[in-house]
Amino acid sequence: MKRIVTGLATIAVGTLLSTAAMAASLNGSQWQTVDEKTGEKKAIVQISESNGQVSGKIIKVMNPADAKEKCTKCTGSLKDKPIEGLNFLYGMKADGTNEWSGGKLVDPESGKVYSGKITLSDNGQSLKLRGYVGSPVFGRSQTWQRIK
Repeated sequence: MKRIVTGLATIAVGTLLSTAAMAASLNGSQWQTVDEKTGEKKAIVQISESNGQVSGKIIKVMNPADAKEKCTKCTGSLKDKPIEGLNFLYGMKADGTNEWSGGKLVDPESGKVYSGKITLSDNGQSLKLRGYVGSPVFGRSQTWQRIK
C-alpha cells in the first residue's frame, strides 16, 4: 500500500511540475487571437523566446481577404510588410514566472507602436496581452487562447 501511495504522489508531483513548466514556457507556443470588440477570431500568433526575450509573429490571418493586407500604416522596417508573417511583438523580458514586459508591440491596423506586457495564466492555456502608452493603466488588453 505504501508503494502505491508513494507512486501516486510521485505521479502527482511530476504532473504538477510539468504543468508549471508548460505554463512558464512561451517558446514555440501558438495562440488564437480574438477581436475584443466583435469576438471574431482574428489570427494565429506564434510566440518565441530567444536570449531571454520574447517575440511574436502573426503566422495566419483567419479572414482570407485580410491575409493579403499589408501593414501600410506601419513605419520603419515594418512599412508595407504583409500582415501574415509580421513580427509585431518584440523585446519582452521575464518579470517573474508568468510575466514579461519591457518590449513593444505594433498594431497592424493603425501602425502604432505600444509598450507591452504579457501575463500567462497559471495553467498556461490563456495569455493576456496589454498594450499601452506611458502607464499600463492607459491601454487595452486582449486574452488569447493557447492552440499548442
